[in-house]
Amino acid sequence: MGRREVFALPAAPAPRATDPDIPSRLAAEIRELINEGKLSPGQQLRQQDLARRFGISRVPVREMLSLLVAEAAVQHDPNRGFHVAPLSSSEARQLYRIRHLLETELLSTVRWPNPDELADLRARLAELDRQLTERAGAAWVRAHRAFHGAIFSLSPDWALRREVMRLMRQTDRYRAMAPPDIAGYRFPADPEHHLVETLAAKDRFALLEAYRRDRNAVEERLLASLAARGL
Repeated sequence: MGRREVFALPAAPAPRATDPDIPSRLAAEIRELINEGKLSPGQQLRQQDLARRFGISRVPVREMLSLLVAEAAVQHDPNRGFHVAPLSSSEARQLYRIRHLLETELLSTVRWPNPDELADLRARLAELDRQLTERAGAAWVRAHRAFHGAIFSLSPDWALRREVMRLMRQTDRYRAMAPPDIAGYRFPADPEHHLVETLAAKDRFALLEAYRRDRNAVEERLLASLAARGL
């Protein structure tokens, strides 16, 4: 019997060898597989298996794994190789604490959306609500991240935006573990509705207060869900 591959998924389309962004694009794909639970905490990521799956050499695979190690999504041990990082309530609590500090600062700098941008946010919000009713976990996590990215893009502070989105990607796998209703969400997506309502009203105080109140509630429920799993 042949050696079992690191994960049993169909082979991915081979990226162009001339594409300079191959490691970043592969890191994004592996990150989504982790968030969706298709790659479990502690699972080994063998370079040769990844190279075969993507149809590329091991050089960009090593670069991709280094990016994921820098994000703490993957751990590297010289003797044991690369593994999907374990989950813990302690890490989640610290990540959310940092996110709250930075996102509060970012929201204090956003400009008010114009009519087209407001319509886009409402369309994204409707999609979030639809996914909540269907309990579309993985798709909801991606749409949730994109929704907040659209709001954060209203800020001119690009370096802060980049860091906030990096931290959001790090917490995605925690959020993906808990069903949206357990993580403090229900139909409609109340926290996101509050953000859009306060942006439309051009009320900075209400925006920051709604963010603080809703984020605290969501975080408490999500951490309770993780604790119930023994993490």
